[in-house]
Amino acid sequence: MPDRFQWLKTSPARLKQVAEDISYGSEPKVSFYALLMTSSLIASFGLILNSGAAIIGAMLVCPLMTPMLGISLSLVRGDAFLLGRAIRAEAIGMVLAVGIASLLGFFPLALEVNKEMLALTEPTLLDLLVAGLAGFAGTYAMIDARLSPALPGVAIATSIMPPLANTGLCLAVGAYQGAWGSFLLFLANFLTILLVSAGTFFAAGVSPEVTRKDKWEFTRRFGVAAVGFLLVTALLTQTLVRIVRERYLSHDLKGILSAQFSQFPSTSLSEEIHRVYQGRLYVLATVRTPRVISPDKVKAIQETLTETLKRPTELIVRALLAKDVSATGSTSQVTAQNLDGFFLSGLVAPEVLRSQQAEQALRELLLLRPDILLQEVDLLQFPCGPVILATLQGSRIMIPAEVQELEKRMQERLQDPQIRLLTRCLTTVDVDARGRILYAWSHFGSNSPEDYALQERVEKEVRAALQKYPDLFITNVDALASGEEWAVRVEAVGTRVLGVRELAQMEKSVSQKVHRPTKIYLWFRSEVMVTREGLSSVEDFTRKRLQEQSAKEPPKDKRLSPPPGLESASGKP
Repeated sequence: MPDRFQWLKTSPARLKQVAEDISYGSEPKVSFYALLMTSSLIASFGLILNSGAAIIGAMLVCPLMTPMLGISLSLVRGDAFLLGRAIRAEAIGMVLAVGIASLLGFFPLALEVNKEMLALTEPTLLDLLVAGLAGFAGTYAMIDARLSPALPGVAIATSIMPPLANTGLCLAVGAYQGAWGSFLLFLANFLTILLVSAGTFFAAGVSPEVTRKDKWEFTRRFGVAAVGFLLVTALLTQTLVRIVRERYLSHDLKGILSAQFSQFPSTSLSEEIHRVYQGRLYVLATVRTPRVISPDKVKAIQETLTETLKRPTELIVRALLAKDVSATGSTSQVTAQNLDGFFLSGLVAPEVLRSQQAEQALRELLLLRPDILLQEVDLLQFPCGPVILATLQGSRIMIPAEVQELEKRMQERLQDPQIRLLTRCLTTVDVDARGRILYAWSHFGSNSPEDYALQERVEKEVRAALQKYPDLFITNVDALASGEEWAVRVEAVGTRVLGVRELAQMEKSVSQKVHRPTKIYLWFRSEVMVTREGLSSVEDFTRKRLQEQSAKEPPKDKRLSPPPGLESASGKP
């Protein structure tokens, strides 16, 4: 034995003990199969639940590592009895593990594809390297008595049971390609551990002295395993090359898509999935964005992908609507987390930065205008220059003077006198049980019961004063306490408009009755319904129709007789 392998050698007594332990552990008995079935079930449930902890637990329980070492030891020593016992235990255990997982897969479980399952369907050359190192560590831990407790840790590194369980699950759902990939991973680990552990046993002096005549016998023993190992290595090398190529493509795709989506405000790439089918690249990009990306922009990104990657590409963008709002405005773009854990990028396109600053400025300017809500902001490029399109929601359309004031203050905030503001006003009507809300959400303030009672009294007095005028219909009255006085907005329809002098007299009369100054803002609308019965407001007409329909309905406690033929045998419905 060369001196360089002296550190592997151990005492003959220890080698004898190792042989006995491996021979005992390779015996196919009830305890062996009980542990095997338990390990297969744990691994199957771990794969179904996408639980790495459960999969590691299955590796610790799995007893297949010992028969593998038994096959290696029997080939090195020429022990036919141990070889037959170990192969029988390994083969039956492998079939049993796949069968149990397959039976479990036929049950109505929530079997969905996850990362743990996908990782076992594409073995690579790196898996061979891991299995080889684990095989050496497991064999050396058996030889050296001081390292024997480390064997469970080696079992974790050697992925033996999870590939078999995944093979059974794939067979249950008809994913035969995935089943073949998972079984190939098990086979690769098995052959690698077999050869590496046999070499370790031989270097440790477990085998008898090999003469020139015995060399052919030794070669014949390991010939089949070596050829199988080389074939599996070739297959896994091809798979590794394909995976490396796919990862380079995925890296290029993410770079291009991230650069393209960074040109949209508050838009970031969340996930990218791609497949090559019949020479064409299909890409599904999931992005977080405040608005749906239009088809023409998706087409532009698709053409960029085709031109950059030099292959026909079809892009589908899945937009997850989200809004990024900071407290005082941000000059950064929210992106996916990098390896440092940071999620902001300072590389923001000028157009995106201008749009973000404009939106933040408008939101701050509209804080004092609770009756106007900012829905979204978009930056449009016109020949005259950049234009901010702000979609606003309120109870009325903004007048040009209000837009001019907002535009002026926005220009000051952005320090850009050339930028213009275009508002898209969406009129809304807020109605609660009391009527239309004319003063934003004044009805939902933190007023005391006394305040609410006084508010109802003011509204009642104003309504009573206006109802004295013929052909004048009051649709909504909304009073709001403003300091020491009351401001009352009134919506009215009719055939005449009150004069200024009449309104002043009405304000004086109401102020005396409620003992507080009152200002009335009378908003006339042309919503008058004319019928043969006379004039009325649309609201009064609708209310009258509802009352008529309600009067025609039967009382709630009156039972309706069933149609003929549906009576029961007793004559009762």
